[in-house]
Amino acid sequence: MIANLGTDIEAPADAEIIDAADYIVCAGLIDTHRHLWQTLYKGLVYDLGIHEIFATVYGAYSMRFTAQDIYAGTLLGRLTALDAGITTVLDWAHNVTTLDMEDAGIQALKDAGGRSIFGHGYRGDRTVPSELHRFHDVPRTHEGAKRTRDALPDDDALVSSCFLAIEPPWLISLDACKKELEVARSLGMRTSMHVISFDENFQIVPSIKYMHEAGMLGEDLTFVHLTNATDDEFKIMKDAGVTASLCPQVDSHIFAPPPTGRLLMAGIRPSLSLDTAACGSEDYFSQMRSVFDVERTIARANFQSRPEGYDLTISDVFDFATVQGADAIGQGHRLGSITVGKQADILFVNTKSPNMMPVLDPLASLVFHANVSDIDTGLVAGNPVKRNGMLLADVDKLREQVEESVERLYWKPEEELPEWAYKPHPAARPFCC
Repeated sequence: MIANLGTDIEAPADAEIIDAADYIVCAGLIDTHRHLWQTLYKGLVYDLGIHEIFATVYGAYSMRFTAQDIYAGTLLGRLTALDAGITTVLDWAHNVTTLDMEDAGIQALKDAGGRSIFGHGYRGDRTVPSELHRFHDVPRTHEGAKRTRDALPDDDALVSSCFLAIEPPWLISLDACKKELEVARSLGMRTSMHVISFDENFQIVPSIKYMHEAGMLGEDLTFVHLTNATDDEFKIMKDAGVTASLCPQVDSHIFAPPPTGRLLMAGIRPSLSLDTAACGSEDYFSQMRSVFDVERTIARANFQSRPEGYDLTISDVFDFATVQGADAIGQGHRLGSITVGKQADILFVNTKSPNMMPVLDPLASLVFHANVSDIDTGLVAGNPVKRNGMLLADVDKLREQVEESVERLYWKPEEELPEWAYKPHPAARPFCC
């Protein structure tokens, strides 16, 4: 916990002193939606379109994952996030089909040492078709969610839990979704939900309006993406206290530019997320730069639709990555800023690298010029997870686990893969295969 702030503080005799004279000191970054298991897809589908991406990620490979692969991908993703200054991440763990896989994902988050939220997405307690069709009228069970909640009951713990709901009417009926939210709320779990605003025929529909009319909205919900939602629906979200998570790089790549400006004009300050390393940068400064650049471009192209004086600022996007991230996970009272009484999730960013010099505006230098290597020290709850620019983790052991998973998922045995499956570049093929 942060005990005091000031320029003349007397520390206990046994305290470790960090000389921060050459550093920008800031709150740890918060990612409110990332599929950590997909870290094993890193860089695989950048050049593909949305249908090819979904076919590759879910149709070709997702069902090949074992508990060991979930562990390796989740641990790799979480440690990479810590390296990038993301002290808190919400893990959208929606590729678990067995209890062993869920347990492996939770264990990986614990072993990583950061602050993490495991998203309950266990699919073994519902009927899963052989192909990706609707989960119509088959809500996730209370027993399945309770198992996760019993394992991670404390929202203030380093590893906590939330519920992952499916948006109606795309993959689930409105009634089934309502039942799922009742399950989550009965267990005191916050809920994160992808909102693409599609129906079962991939036609755009006002799904948020539907949920509002059914009495489903509340402050315990965070909606992700929101690229097709309307301005009126954003006003509904604001009135209900629903928070937002935008994925600036991945949304722009796969779906559409994030609706940052429209959310702000509705009074909603969004949080940020990477979504997936399959086609997004794990350097979280890139997410801040993306949301800034994309919205600035939209604002200038559509200046007549923006109120006079409207302009997204660097301060805004840093706020999205910290304070708003904390609010979106229900932790605004504990995380998101360097404030007395909050948790000591803190970054020390070196200003002496060539890319950081000269520092004329610390916030601009941090958001637009810093990179992962400039993060010298990262603290989570006051404990170091990165020092002298290096993660305090056994990366060599992790590398062996990742290499084993990659060899099996992509190269052995090839005959089990669909003929159309997109594969890594031939030069990446291991010597053993």
